Amino acid sequence: MKFDDCEHCSGKVRTKRVTVDLRRGTRLYIFRNVPVGVCSKCGERYYPGPLLEQLDEIAQHAVDGAKTIKVPAFDYAQVG
Repeated sequence: MKFDDCEHCSGKVRTKRVTVDLRRGTRLYIFRNVPVGVCSKCGERYYPGPLLEQLDEIAQHAVDGAKTIKVPAFDYAQVG
Protein backbone atom coordinates (compact mmCIF):
# COMPACT_ATOMS: atom_id res chain seq x y z
CA MET A 1 0.00 0.00 0.00
CA LYS A 2 1.14 3.52 -0.71
CA PHE A 3 0.04 6.47 1.39
CA ASP A 4 0.40 10.22 1.09
CA ASP A 5 2.16 12.12 3.87
CA CYS A 6 0.24 12.54 7.13
CA GLU A 7 -2.44 15.21 6.87
CA HIS A 8 -1.89 16.20 10.53
CA CYS A 9 1.89 16.56 10.80
CA SER A 10 3.26 15.89 7.28
CA GLY A 11 5.16 12.84 8.56
CA LYS A 12 5.80 9.78 6.40
CA VAL A 13 2.99 7.22 6.47
CA ARG A 14 4.16 3.64 6.18
CA THR A 15 2.38 0.31 6.21
CA LYS A 16 2.47 -1.33 9.61
CA ARG A 17 0.62 -4.32 11.08
CA VAL A 18 -1.55 -3.31 14.02
CA THR A 19 -4.46 -4.54 16.14
CA VAL A 20 -7.83 -3.08 15.18
CA ASP A 21 -10.85 -2.98 17.52
CA LEU A 22 -14.12 -2.93 15.58
CA ARG A 23 -17.39 -2.29 17.41
CA ARG A 24 -20.73 -3.25 15.91
CA GLY A 25 -23.63 -2.62 18.27
CA THR A 26 -22.80 -4.30 21.57
CA ARG A 27 -20.20 -6.58 20.00
CA LEU A 28 -16.45 -6.02 19.94
CA TYR A 29 -14.29 -7.67 17.28
CA ILE A 30 -10.50 -7.67 17.54
CA PHE A 31 -8.38 -8.13 14.43
CA ARG A 32 -4.64 -8.67 14.83
CA ASN A 33 -1.90 -8.11 12.23
CA VAL A 34 -3.97 -5.74 10.06
CA PRO A 35 -1.88 -3.79 7.51
CA VAL A 36 -2.75 -0.08 7.81
CA GLY A 37 -0.93 3.18 7.22
CA VAL A 38 0.71 4.64 10.33
CA CYS A 39 2.46 8.00 10.50
CA SER A 40 6.04 7.55 11.65
CA LYS A 41 5.95 10.97 13.34
CA CYS A 42 2.61 11.29 15.18
CA GLY A 43 1.18 7.76 14.97
CA GLU A 44 -2.03 8.72 13.14
CA ARG A 45 -3.57 5.68 11.44
CA TYR A 46 -4.96 5.53 7.91
CA TYR A 47 -7.40 2.78 6.98
CA PRO A 48 -8.06 2.10 3.29
CA GLY A 49 -11.81 1.89 2.57
CA PRO A 50 -11.70 -1.62 1.05
CA LEU A 51 -9.88 -2.89 4.14
CA LEU A 52 -12.59 -1.51 6.46
CA GLU A 53 -15.26 -3.10 4.28
CA GLN A 54 -13.45 -6.43 4.47
CA LEU A 55 -13.15 -6.28 8.27
CA ASP A 56 -16.85 -5.43 8.55
CA GLU A 57 -17.75 -8.35 6.27
CA ILE A 58 -15.63 -10.75 8.33
CA ALA A 59 -17.20 -9.50 11.57
CA GLN A 60 -20.72 -9.95 10.19
CA HIS A 61 -20.34 -13.41 8.67
CA ALA A 62 -17.19 -15.27 9.61
CA VAL A 63 -16.93 -17.26 12.80
CA ASP A 64 -14.46 -19.90 11.62
CA GLY A 65 -11.06 -19.27 13.12
CA ALA A 66 -12.36 -16.70 15.58
CA LYS A 67 -11.17 -16.99 19.15
CA THR A 68 -13.50 -15.76 21.89
CA ILE A 69 -12.00 -13.93 24.85
CA LYS A 70 -13.58 -12.44 27.97
CA VAL A 71 -13.14 -8.72 28.49
CA PRO A 72 -14.16 -6.85 31.66
CA ALA A 73 -16.58 -3.99 30.99
CA PHE A 74 -17.22 -1.15 33.41
CA ASP A 75 -19.80 1.63 33.58
CA TYR A 76 -17.70 4.59 34.69
CA ALA A 77 -20.75 6.41 36.06
CA GLN A 78 -21.23 3.59 38.55
CA VAL A 79 -17.62 2.85 39.50
CA GLY A 80 -15.84 6.20 38.99
